[in-house]
Amino acid sequence: MSLLDLASKRHSPRAFDGSALTWDDLADGFEAARLSSSSYNNQPWRFVVALRGEAGFDALLETAVEANRTWMKDAGAIVGVMSSTVLEKTGEPDHAALLGVGMAVGAMELAFTESGLASMQAGGFDRSAYKALLHLPDHILPVSLLAVGRVPEGHAPGSKARKSLSDIAFRVGDDIR
Repeated sequence: MSLLDLASKRHSPRAFDGSALTWDDLADGFEAARLSSSSYNNQPWRFVVALRGEAGFDALLETAVEANRTWMKDAGAIVGVMSSTVLEKTGEPDHAALLGVGMAVGAMELAFTESGLASMQAGGFDRSAYKALLHLPDHILPVSLLAVGRVPEGHAPGSKARKSLSDIAFRVGDDIR
């Protein structure tokens, strides 16, 4: 399947079938993330994985806001997405860290799609509770929760309303809106 086919097939469901996932189910997604590009090859992404049925699943789920818990509870896994904010080579702030994390998660989600899984990120979660749960050092920033799983039988993704290319890609000198 081409990259554009995968991108058009990927969607963010608010429904999962409640079936468990294994590390092997997620492996290709993490490998795609590992191979993603980053500034200075810093690879600032960090992921914590909680599989359905593990105590960590419920603990991560509890950090989500109530509206997100209602659909996330049926995922096969929850992945906590984090970013290191420091360039390891210099000790200076990594101003491109979130770009790298976004690229890694994007690659991960396309790999999940290719393997028949669905995923949806949630930015609505209690970052303080998350940091306390994982005992995060100050240079690690919680970014999102990523629910991964299989969609229920008969699930049909909604249509994707997307901006046109002329709304997002410009030439130097164009009025950017």
